[in-house]
Amino acid sequence: MQAMSLSVILPVRNVEQEISGILRSVVRQTNGIETEFILVDMGSDDGTPLECVQLIKNERLHGFVVQNGDSDVAAALNTGIQKASGTYISFVFARRLYADFLRGFFETAERTGADFVFGSSCEEDARLAERRSLSKAVQQQSGVAYMKEVIRGTLQIDLSAVLLRRDFLREQGLRFTEGCRYGYAQEFLFLCLLHAQNIVQSPTLLKRNSVFELKRGKMKPIGKDIFQAVEALQRVEFLLQTSFKQESELEVLFTQELLPRAVMNGVDIMLHEGNGYNAVRGILRVLGYDKLLRVGRRTEKNLKRRIRTWNLIPWMYKTK
Repeated sequence: MQAMSLSVILPVRNVEQEISGILRSVVRQTNGIETEFILVDMGSDDGTPLECVQLIKNERLHGFVVQNGDSDVAAALNTGIQKASGTYISFVFARRLYADFLRGFFETAERTGADFVFGSSCEEDARLAERRSLSKAVQQQSGVAYMKEVIRGTLQIDLSAVLLRRDFLREQGLRFTEGCRYGYAQEFLFLCLLHAQNIVQSPTLLKRNSVFELKRGKMKPIGKDIFQAVEALQRVEFLLQTSFKQESELEVLFTQELLPRAVMNGVDIMLHEGNGYNAVRGILRVLGYDKLLRVGRRTEKNLKRRIRTWNLIPWMYKTK
């Protein structure tokens, strides 16, 4: 059996018409890389599985289709990781595509032996990443340092544009939380950052591929499920409190910035969907998330203002 260098995992549902453009746009990025494509169907009720099989056959790709039943994205991604045989793994999502990044990421990974590779969102990031890759005097940052930058908003890491060493994920037992529809991606990325020994930012400049992205809107309202994102962060916080007790600054950022922001983002979504402020406040009390709306010296100024308005005069609160 031919050894695979890269496994590309695509969770799919009801994309019979769009999957051809999506898959071909990814295939073009992997020329010269021994790549397998794992398409995990999440209970499509159209011809998506058959179309995926035909595409793999017609394009002469290494790959296969897994029918995962009526599952969520987290479960589909876990299935893909379990089935993957490539040295590295990347995830592709129909609604969030990036152009021409896989080759650059793969070259970075091969050169550095990285556990975790992510890209550059601007020219300045790309230049710094290039200097780090060329000079041993410029040290790679730790996962904790990168997490702090993500929380402060000075760095973006997108699950749709990462490369992860398969054996690293399996050795550390890193999986997505199944049953979690919101927040599973950020939770997984934070767990990877906390456990990875070798994290490298590729100088590859990220650019969205909007031509082939799935444009159809999501039909169902989100409702209080949006607060799953808070629960996901609390799982990471628990890990910090039990296994990374020395990272007190990161813990403070969770308490004073990340968790309150996640709660307020949930508030905004519920208000946008037409829920009254009393109903939303009631949900927060039941979940215990009203107690997370604490501010401190690490809380960003605008977030402080939003929290204080919501706590004191909720009828005056304006959503973002």
